[in-house]
Amino acid sequence: MKRKTWVFLLAGCLALLFFLHGLAVAADVEPKVGQTLGKVKFLKPLSDEDAKYLGLDKAAEFTLKDIKAPYVFIESMNTA
Repeated sequence: MKRKTWVFLLAGCLALLFFLHGLAVAADVEPKVGQTLGKVKFLKPLSDEDAKYLGLDKAAEFTLKDIKAPYVFIESMNTA
């Protein structure tokens, strides 16, 4: 192989190594108290009873700020 090909191959392998290392480090980071999730909109609750349980005024789309509770536990599952 030509030297130029080896350089590109080495650069690609190093880039992949750094990318995968970054993913591994990011996966080990624990969430911190006070960390924000961002502006996430959720679909409307299935019923008015569910909306009442969450402390919402009506069964419509809502954000975490709309929930009237001292704590909110969010469970996230990857279905892909």
